[in-house]
Amino acid sequence: MRRATAWPLAAVLLLSGCVPASPDVGTYDDKASQTLGSAVSEVRTVQRVMETSYDGRMLRPTARTQMRYSEDALDTATSAFTELNPPPTRDRVFERANTLLGDAGDLVTRARITLERSEERRYPGLAKQLGRTANQLERLEERLQ
Repeated sequence: MRRATAWPLAAVLLLSGCVPASPDVGTYDDKASQTLGSAVSEVRTVQRVMETSYDGRMLRPTARTQMRYSEDALDTATSAFTELNPPPTRDRVFERANTLLGDAGDLVTRARITLERSEERRYPGLAKQLGRTANQLERLEERLQ
């Protein structure tokens, strides 16, 4: 009889772990700041990959591997952030962070595709765009600290 009641309880516990968290303002700000910090790191890494690839100082297989790693890490950080339910007073923070994270993800993906296609003439422009986006992410991160 114990087994019969254990399975439904385990299923409820497992499914309840999938519900997005609703943190308080301080916790939300901390998580947002951490996410933005991670995003800055990945965007700056991709920026550097574009710059060093353009200068011929990075082997193509290394650049491709790093691009994939950074893209995956940015996607993971963004997903973890967007699964949170922002407190009502943080809706504007959520909207701004979500927009910047989306822009960063789009740029990183565009940089990966550009690298895969060996469109070297586009590397400097993408590096500048990545730098601007990283700066915007940093400013928001600093506001939340």
